[in-house]
Amino acid sequence: MDSKAPLDKIYTTDEAAARLRITRRAMIKLGRDLGSCSVIGRAYFFSERDLLDIWQAQRAIPATSQGSAAKVKVLLSDARLQHSLQRLTQKKRSRKQ
Repeated sequence: MDSKAPLDKIYTTDEAAARLRITRRAMIKLGRDLGSCSVIGRAYFFSERDLLDIWQAQRAIPATSQGSAAKVKVLLSDARLQHSLQRLTQKKRSRKQ
């Protein structure tokens, strides 16, 4: 991050949830699932960019004129991609029979 770049406005969970008109719990879940939040202790914080990422991820899939859904390529955030790769590379527990 460029040290001279201004920091976006930072929102608490309640402020961010009110801005997106969702519940506090939904805000935390979306932020964690998409990797679009910062966690300090038990508190979650969201930047303007985080809110835009969450908003874009929640957009409806557009339909073509024939009524079927158009194929849209979805890009994962770096944090979400890393989390997915870690899950795929972890050893599976063996089941006791």
